[in-house]
Amino acid sequence: MSRFFVPPGMARAGDRILLFHRDQIFPADQAFWWSLEAAAFLVEEERHCLMIAEEQGVRYLAAQLNRDLPMPLAAAGISLRQVLLEQQAEHFRLAGLGNQLLNWCNTHRYCGACGHPTEPHPMERALVCANCQLHFYPRINPCVIVLVINDGKVLLARHVRARGGFYSCLAGFVEAGETPEQTIVREVREEVGIQVSNIRYVKSQSWPFPSQLMLGFFADYAGGDIQVDGVEIEDAKWFDPRELPSTPLSRISVAGELIELYRRELCPDADRARMHGPRTGD
Repeated sequence: MSRFFVPPGMARAGDRILLFHRDQIFPADQAFWWSLEAAAFLVEEERHCLMIAEEQGVRYLAAQLNRDLPMPLAAAGISLRQVLLEQQAEHFRLAGLGNQLLNWCNTHRYCGACGHPTEPHPMERALVCANCQLHFYPRINPCVIVLVINDGKVLLARHVRARGGFYSCLAGFVEAGETPEQTIVREVREEVGIQVSNIRYVKSQSWPFPSQLMLGFFADYAGGDIQVDGVEIEDAKWFDPRELPSTPLSRISVAGELIELYRRELCPDADRARMHGPRTGD
């Protein structure tokens, strides 16, 4: 039996089970995860449970919720974004990986080459075509996110689908044949019409919506006037770090961390300005 794919009947006492249905997670009443006993009638019998992690002798499993669930439980699902905002970081890490793995399994139930069903690999976290033996591994989609800096100000943009009027950094998927730095140059030019230089890596973040790896950068403005594309970006402006609009929280997103890192480390007077108000003459 594969250690990464566990038939529901082979789960064991002590396992901690995270239940999912349609990209929502269903926490237990007293804890974020379910015990085997409590989850026994809730797990979809036709699907394998997926092992998310094994830590200090405890297995964490992701499972599909039985489609014939009772209505009170059906209304108890929460989104991954709610987990990110409301739960502990460890809960989000496990829930994010569980959702990512289930999404991968659900979209690779059949071989993309010959159309035959796939089966769990006996030793690896992989699905294998029963006919042509093609292997499928969980995919990670690399993305870049960049804070552009110009003479002490930062470029922030509002996406057309932004909730609550948030402004954030520019971002985009790395395309075939590109380096992350080339993606930054292209995305910034396409979305707001300016050029950048001196691109430097800062940090990364797993972003399981459903399977991105966010690579965070700083870059310097190198020329051009802001011209938003109107397709993905509806507004973009230069902001003084002392007078920022609503931005993502630094504790939950690399975009927020980039903004806060620049505000605190490269513009240290921003904290004093927030505490004491604008300086005379500003």
